[in-house]
Amino acid sequence: MMSERDTVYLAWQAPETRSWHVVGALRELNGRYEFQYTRGVLADEKFVPFSGMDDINKIYVSDELFPLFRNRLLSRKRPEYPHFIRWLGLTEAEATPLKILARSGASRGTDQLQMFNKLEIGPSGIFEHYFFAHGLSHLAKSAQKRVDSLHGGEALYLCRDCQNPHDKDAVLVRADKPSEIVGYCPRYLAVDMGRLLEGADYMTVEVERVASDAPINYRLMCKVQGRLSHSNGDASFQQDEYKFVV
Repeated sequence: MMSERDTVYLAWQAPETRSWHVVGALRELNGRYEFQYTRGVLADEKFVPFSGMDDINKIYVSDELFPLFRNRLLSRKRPEYPHFIRWLGLTEAEATPLKILARSGASRGTDQLQMFNKLEIGPSGIFEHYFFAHGLSHLAKSAQKRVDSLHGGEALYLCRDCQNPHDKDAVLVRADKPSEIVGYCPRYLAVDMGRLLEGADYMTVEVERVASDAPINYRLMCKVQGRLSHSNGDASFQQDEYKFVV
């Protein structure tokens, strides 16, 4: 059985509703890889199990990274690889396959999948999480320039975008003085972020790093941290979709 910590989750976007669902979890254990479907696969009848992993009730184990994930890794032989790792905020030693998949999102233009680390609440209620701001390419050029002017440690703010016609759970990221939207939380994290906005004892967001030479989806890395009291419940915070089918 997988533990939740050090697990990389797989999100899938339903083609008709455009909603994101957590459909699987990948973990490396003792030099082997395990993949297991999560309850998000039951949320939309359009979901189809992945090739070679047709049974959603089975735990898959392999000595090598499954092709579904291996094909999402940038080859170390590519000349841009050192830049890519730097954009992700990883050192060469830290750049394991699972960390690269989680930090980069591992998206491809040919499907609607994203990989990420779950926002974990520690035993004392403390949480810390990193994510790249999404949606910057859809914002005004002034927002893109504003991102390039940000610096590490600068305060950011999360706000619900309740009137967003595309996503009722959308959470935007804004800079201050002057106030300007600089991106959005990834949609597969938006529900969790929204719940933290409502229930956290305290919560801060800041610029972790800005990579002006990076592709726009890796331009702004944000760090969120805070505390969720036990009265709000660590176990109850977890969405059902993160739970394993078996």
